[in-house]
Amino acid sequence: MIRSFDWRDVGLVRTLGEQGVCLDSEIGLIHGSHPLQKALLAYLMPGTGAPTLVWKNDQHAAFGQLRHRFGDEQARLVYIAPECANAKDGWQPVVERLAVEAGERGAHHLIAEVNENSGEFEALRAAGFAVYARQSLWRLSAEVPTPSVRVALRPVNSADVVGVSTLYANIVPRLVQQVEPPPYHMRGYVLEQKHELVAFLHVRRGPLGFWVEPYLHPEADQLSEATLLTGLSLIPNENKKPVYVCVRRYQNWLQDILMQSGFEAMGTQAVMVKRLVARVTEPLLRPLPAIEGQVPTTTPIVRARLVRRKKEGSAGSNFIPARRELCKSELPTTFTP
Repeated sequence: MIRSFDWRDVGLVRTLGEQGVCLDSEIGLIHGSHPLQKALLAYLMPGTGAPTLVWKNDQHAAFGQLRHRFGDEQARLVYIAPECANAKDGWQPVVERLAVEAGERGAHHLIAEVNENSGEFEALRAAGFAVYARQSLWRLSAEVPTPSVRVALRPVNSADVVGVSTLYANIVPRLVQQVEPPPYHMRGYVLEQKHELVAFLHVRRGPLGFWVEPYLHPEADQLSEATLLTGLSLIPNENKKPVYVCVRRYQNWLQDILMQSGFEAMGTQAVMVKRLVARVTEPLLRPLPAIEGQVPTTTPIVRARLVRRKKEGSAGSNFIPARRELCKSELPTTFTP
């Protein structure tokens, strides 16, 4: 049995929450999973927190959480507990029901990030997920090394929307673009050359650290190290929080730069997607009224007519503004050959 979280499930989510797996690396690393807090927020204030579904069967239980903003085409699996190996028969129905929930909320894709060598990877494949990208995660706990050459990075602003979208379209594979659009809320730094953006460091801040996604044009590969280190040095990090850099496989050359700069490799992940909608290529034909029922012989037509009225007690040449009146006439709509 699967149902939405309510107050009766507080103890269950608190107990199982420590045994789960986070499927959204950004949330887990810089915000923390906090499954019970998010479940309560979604229960008390719909539209906030993370929608949570609970599965129970005899003595076994599991729950899963979803991240989605109304209007977005992408939804993400955030957290499922317990881990797949300990969830008995609950993992599969929870994932499938979360996909239904995402589709009902208007999402077109459901995304999850998972280790390819884990049982969760195989469970997601069995639930209809497919790999569309791979990524490596790197962590820097020390200070950012001083770049040997500094480049003229500047904070991104609203005027860079077109430039960032163009850069994104030039370096991100088409398959990924079909699932992930360019960043909506742009925060970070850009490098401009000859009135074109050649680099964008997308930076997001959380209470536990910083998440950085680099977008560097291959033509600027000689400036990759300087761009990356200069951008990281510009991040206001007075409390020395960890900095996490997510490198997608199509920008694999950045891994050597991170390794030489003192970053610690955290491992690789498969980014998986389940498509919740299908493209319809056939035209939608609607039945004619004559086939479904009787065609009305006449149809009321509403026409507008402007009428001018004289002001009371004034000369005939003075008129008040035109007044709109509606009248009806019935015109035949059938044709007799």
